Amino acid sequence: MATRSVLERSRSALHLRLLAAQRRLAAKQYGAIIVIGGNDRLAASELANQLTEWFDARTVRVCAPDAASAEGRPFLWPYWQEVPAKGRMTIVVGDWLTRTTLEVARDELSGDPLRARLKSLRTFEELLAADGTSVVKIWLETPEKSLRRRLSEAEDTDAEGWVVSPDDLLLAKKSSLNLARELRAQGSGKNLPWKVVIGGAETKLRDLHAGLAIAAQLGQASRRRAAAKAKKPGSRPRGLLESAAPHPTLDKKAYGQQMAKLQVRLGRLTRLAYTQGLSTVVVLEGPDAAGKGGAIRRLCGLLDAAHYQVYPTPAPTPEEKARHYLWRFWNKVPAPGRLAVFDRSWFGRVMVERVEGFAQDAEWARAYAEINDFEARLAEAGMVVLKVWINISKEEQLRRFHAREDSPHKRHKMTAEDYRNRKKWDANLRAAEDMIARTDTPHAPWVVVSADDKRYARVATLKAVCRALSDRLD
Repeated sequence: MATRSVLERSRSALHLRLLAAQRRLAAKQYGAIIVIGGNDRLAASELANQLTEWFDARTVRVCAPDAASAEGRPFLWPYWQEVPAKGRMTIVVGDWLTRTTLEVARDELSGDPLRARLKSLRTFEELLAADGTSVVKIWLETPEKSLRRRLSEAEDTDAEGWVVSPDDLLLAKKSSLNLARELRAQGSGKNLPWKVVIGGAETKLRDLHAGLAIAAQLGQASRRRAAAKAKKPGSRPRGLLESAAPHPTLDKKAYGQQMAKLQVRLGRLTRLAYTQGLSTVVVLEGPDAAGKGGAIRRLCGLLDAAHYQVYPTPAPTPEEKARHYLWRFWNKVPAPGRLAVFDRSWFGRVMVERVEGFAQDAEWARAYAEINDFEARLAEAGMVVLKVWINISKEEQLRRFHAREDSPHKRHKMTAEDYRNRKKWDANLRAAEDMIARTDTPHAPWVVVSADDKRYARVATLKAVCRALSDRLD
């Protein structure tokens, strides 16, 4: 009785400690993601249920991402859907490392793909921490003999209705335990280790140990925000965008002929991509009035509306601002066979947010690596990723501004913001050149299109997309 009394007093004290940590995180507007992994899925579910009793459940979400939902998308896609907003918590049951352990144990993942996976896990954890999200990882490990007995008892109990899966039995093996220990060391972000809690028959004691580890890590996060140091770009790569001049032109007849052929060709390619499950991401960036909207309309002119989606990228909503800036783009990763076209994109972090001071120097400076990793994950999932910078001269931009103001059909496009942005032409140009130089990769290349002549720019954009799809489909 005395031992039980001590245990209950300890659990009661932990309850208060966790509530206090939760209030501190909410006050500082930090998010927290609590990951429960390990070889004991039953214990992970029990711990998650217990945590919802200890925490104030109004700001906590429990989720168990389904691996099947990510089919055709990057491995981390389901976890990005669950990134918590500032001041809130997400408890994840069915984590990225346990899933990776299962794939390796089933001989589905090894060699370079495994090393790439582990690197992506480290990067994911580190960028969440750098953005102010507390990453807490609990690994529940139950000895094989004890685990098999618990699973069998749970399955035979009508009240629990537990179904033992082949994955449960595979994770219970000693070889899987040893494998998981190796992967935990290799797949953890810097200063973000897994806290191992040994399970067993005494569930209350196990949950107490796990809860104490969670409280300790949340306490550390509330006292300091992880700050990833990133080197700011030096002098810009000279002439990167100026090299697009002189701007070629295309007469109306040649434009009509080429556009008709290209639109038909792109329609065929996207239908073929759909049948093969090949997803495509096309990003269009460029100065105001460069012609991105016109290029997108021609790009989608003959496509099946069921096969593509255009995403304009305005200023982030409050819901989006409460999370990592990449969250709203992970939510738009296309399903297998679909085409996603972004009118401006994640590059806002290193363009407008950098120039306007909306992002701190450390935030936009580390964003180049974060963006490269994001695009690498898309390519790793088999997607075509193409980025087009539609480039115009400063003189042509002013001419288009005046033409828009004189046209009743285009006047609505002009705002005072356009002229204010124009005053920062040089700063925007420098940011664009840094961006292109630091995010032009073999798996997600940049194409710079000269656009003082709109006809030429539209044809060049369609050619680039057709070429990227054709190369992959061939």
